Amino acid sequence: MILHILSIKETLSNYMLFLLATPEYNNLQSNTTKVRVHLRNGVAEVFDQHQDLMGKVDNNIIEIETNFENRIEKILFVLQDAVFIVSNKGLDANVENKGTGVYVYAKRVKEITPNISLEEISKQYEQKKATYDTETLKLGTDSSDPSDKVLNSKLFVLKEEVEFLKKVVTIVKEMKS
Repeated sequence: MILHILSIKETLSNYMLFLLATPEYNNLQSNTTKVRVHLRNGVAEVFDQHQDLMGKVDNNIIEIETNFENRIEKILFVLQDAVFIVSNKGLDANVENKGTGVYVYAKRVKEITPNISLEEISKQYEQKKATYDTETLKLGTDSSDPSDKVLNSKLFVLKEEVEFLKKVVTIVKEMKS
């Protein structure tokens, strides 16, 4: 019995904390066994006790593996403008055994699961693209000032959303095929 408890404690110590945060979304996993991310200087596969690391996510995709009820689950996230940090110092300075933490901060995120609907994502993309095209046409035919900062910033945000959804649609198509 004591060996079993020690084995469980040893197994739990091999997990990492994973936090993915955006202005509208948070995902916290305490049972993460592996994180795979593409940085500018190559692919990083992060396991427990990985060296401290920081970088910009290059291809806007991050994959994590978690141990859920003794099953390995892979979760894929599509990100926009993400920063990636690995730290062994933890968030709470008062805790003795801090463990490895993986923190990702992004502008937008979409979790890609096996049951994600390509039709639904494509519909969101088409709607956002239509809105962007309509606003672009308004700018071209409207007598509004082309230096109007509010209109230009609205178009910029719409364009970013369209590009993000296009990437999500592409990844979901690849995953489904």
